[in-house]
Amino acid sequence: MFFKTIESENRLRAFYGAILIAVGIGLSAVSVYMLKDYTDTVKQETLLAESYSNEKDAEAINGFLTRGQSILRVTSRIAEKSLEHGAMLAQIESLLVSEAEYYKHSSDFTLCNLFGLLRDEFLSGGRWTPAVGYAPSNRPWYQNAPMEKDKIALIPTHMNPHSGEQVVTISLRLSDKKSVLAIDLYLKDLLANVRKSDLSNMLVIIDKKGSVISHTDITQNGRNYLSAEFWGSDEEKLARNISFAGNEPFVFNLRGKEYRVFSTLVQNEWYVVRLVEERQLWRPLNQALLRDAIIVFLALVLFVVLIIAAFVKHVQLVRVNHSKTAFLTSMSREIRSAINGILGMNSIVQKDLHDDNMKEYTNNIQSAGQSVLSLVNDVLDVTKIESGRLSIESMEYEVFTILQECYNENEPKTKAKGLTFHIDCDPDIPSCLWGDENRIIQIINNLLSNAIKFTEVGGVSLFVGFDNVPPIGTLQTDDYIMLKIAVKDTGIGIRNEERNSIFKKYIQDGSTENSDVEGMGLGLSLTQELLAKCGGHMTINSRYGEGSSFLVEIPQLVLNSEPMGDFAMRYRNASRKNKEKAEVFLAPEAKILIVDDVELNLKMFRGFLKNSQVKIDEALSGHQCLQLVESRHYDLIFLDHMMPVMDGVDVFRKMKMMDKFPNKDTPVIVLVSEGESLTKDSFLAEGFADYLLKPLKERDLRRTLKWYLPKQLVLTPEDLSEPVTPSANAINAPNNQIESTFDDDEIELRPVTAATPLDRFKNFGEFLDIKAGLNYCADDEEIYVEMLQEYVASPLCRNVDACYRNSDWDNYRFYMHVLYDSSIAIGATSMAEKFRNLENASLESRLKVIHENHDLAMALHAELIENIQRELEER
Repeated sequence: MFFKTIESENRLRAFYGAILIAVGIGLSAVSVYMLKDYTDTVKQETLLAESYSNEKDAEAINGFLTRGQSILRVTSRIAEKSLEHGAMLAQIESLLVSEAEYYKHSSDFTLCNLFGLLRDEFLSGGRWTPAVGYAPSNRPWYQNAPMEKDKIALIPTHMNPHSGEQVVTISLRLSDKKSVLAIDLYLKDLLANVRKSDLSNMLVIIDKKGSVISHTDITQNGRNYLSAEFWGSDEEKLARNISFAGNEPFVFNLRGKEYRVFSTLVQNEWYVVRLVEERQLWRPLNQALLRDAIIVFLALVLFVVLIIAAFVKHVQLVRVNHSKTAFLTSMSREIRSAINGILGMNSIVQKDLHDDNMKEYTNNIQSAGQSVLSLVNDVLDVTKIESGRLSIESMEYEVFTILQECYNENEPKTKAKGLTFHIDCDPDIPSCLWGDENRIIQIINNLLSNAIKFTEVGGVSLFVGFDNVPPIGTLQTDDYIMLKIAVKDTGIGIRNEERNSIFKKYIQDGSTENSDVEGMGLGLSLTQELLAKCGGHMTINSRYGEGSSFLVEIPQLVLNSEPMGDFAMRYRNASRKNKEKAEVFLAPEAKILIVDDVELNLKMFRGFLKNSQVKIDEALSGHQCLQLVESRHYDLIFLDHMMPVMDGVDVFRKMKMMDKFPNKDTPVIVLVSEGESLTKDSFLAEGFADYLLKPLKERDLRRTLKWYLPKQLVLTPEDLSEPVTPSANAINAPNNQIESTFDDDEIELRPVTAATPLDRFKNFGEFLDIKAGLNYCADDEEIYVEMLQEYVASPLCRNVDACYRNSDWDNYRFYMHVLYDSSIAIGATSMAEKFRNLENASLESRLKVIHENHDLAMALHAELIENIQRELEER
């Protein structure tokens, strides 16, 4: 491995040297061309950007005028219809007043006045009374109103006699060709959404007749550049050039300064013109050229440094990759060894099913399986730590349970090596603590596994104790202890010079005497990372050739201060119990509510809890849920997240807003499908007590019920007056062992095996994962058949097709989510994956993916339903 690393580094030196020479020459040759090309490109882009900016200003002005025209047209139609039905002019004026008042105080559109001449009478929505001698028919807004139907006139800027502000007027002639309605719009509102302007960046709005609607120099407003006043002036030339140039920018000299002129036609009447001084327009380009020249020079200087840095980094990566390759090789060897152990023990059990040693063989299988799981978990945890995704999940746990599990996993390992294994636990340690049970087990097992690995003679000991945490300032710490875990061995110990390296990933003691030690070099490194996450620390004492001692201290919260007692005695008592006795969970007084829009999921709940005597209410929608929780008290509520109309979060928020709410303190568990974007923390932040992943598993459901139901409602076997008897199914189960009065030499007895659920559903195996489906149904065949029937009868495919045809992507995504859950629950994993892909595509608005895959997915779904229906009928 060392020589391979050297060879790789030499190749890298040659490679990066060639890159340095080639790119250096190329960069020098191309830099001049790039600067020239850059100049041309930036000039073009600058002109396009200014043209686009001017078009945006024009769009804003056009949008403002269009809104005003829409109001004018609607008001005109209402007025005409009202007059046709005999309305009086006073009623029409009331309409104008109402509309004017509304839009004067509107937040998105404001007008100055709404007025008009109807049946030779002047009407004003602004309640303005014109002066004596005011002749509406002589006003521009009346005279310029086109005779064509629905064609609107734009009147240049003028002073509104009532408000005293500059306005523009739009007018519309009614169908009688005499009546005209008009709206005054504030000029300031017209310009509210356009860019600011100054003398070096002027904004001019001018109509085709040369009249100035608006100008940066307000003294120009209302003047006509094509009138006799401006003959021969720069303004007249500007107005004519604008009409000839169209939308193409051009250079114009105005009063001795060079300007770049951009113009856009609005409403086929007005030109929105922007005049940008040439010097200002190209100033950013000149600055960029200077900056780029400096950058090119620095690039030539710094390029060598960057190449060297990249080379060093690459060499480091090569070395790391070689270390990881060694790690993967070691890991594969460990996994193969563990799997071989599992298969070997399993073979022994299969050969002699009635032997008294079956439990011992089963324990061996479990030990080997746990070894595989431990290896995989370590790799996953290292990945999580490196990516910053490792989290601590605190929960209530029994100290005895942790020690029992650690003993069961490591005792076979010590026995196989001929070592002694001893656990010494302080009997006064509190029995129940709060912390991350799985991580503490992982820490202990890593330390024990490391001790066993490096010990050939003697034994390994585990010591567990505690210290009370002293007060920190004014903070009382009576509810906390410092959990102390010590692992001692009589192994080879650690050299002083190796103490710093034992916590590095993928590195083990390289001495000759340890060359045959298996492992990946992850245990201590991972343990140290986990301790940091748990707020603990580790102390090491070791003498080379005599053994090592690892002391771990972790702060933990005390939930039950009752002493655990003697571990050895409790372990012996626990071992005498019948481990094959079915777990008993009874809560006859408990009442829960299950909210899920899929009947299939409700049936799964009922199947899991059918022997628990729990009282169950069901709701198929958020609306039904709100009705139930408002009138009835529940001890626990399970609420699905993805539902139509109101999702689970919306329903939960509405619950909390209720005045009369008997379930104010009831825990609410949210049901979430794997892969949803929301995290556990986001649900907890909303106020949910916890969450469960779907498809639901019976073990997780029972664990949740035991944790969140009031303790007095959950019965244990000790609470029952009579012993708990097995279920009817267990009593009536066929006995697979066949007794015979014949001697072995008279007849050969062949084992007879009853048909399993997998056998009875084997025809479904061509298109379903029967094992997974039965697992979701707690291996209850009756529930599984009901779920298959429900899946076949579901109208979801019709609903999702309707959403697809109507482009209703929100509901399409919801129905795809439901189809995914339903398919997973019956074991249609391949079909479920297609639905999940379509759900994600709709969530990310990838419509092309949906259009390409929808019909195929629906066809496969129809074929699946047909196959299930055929097998159900034959069954």
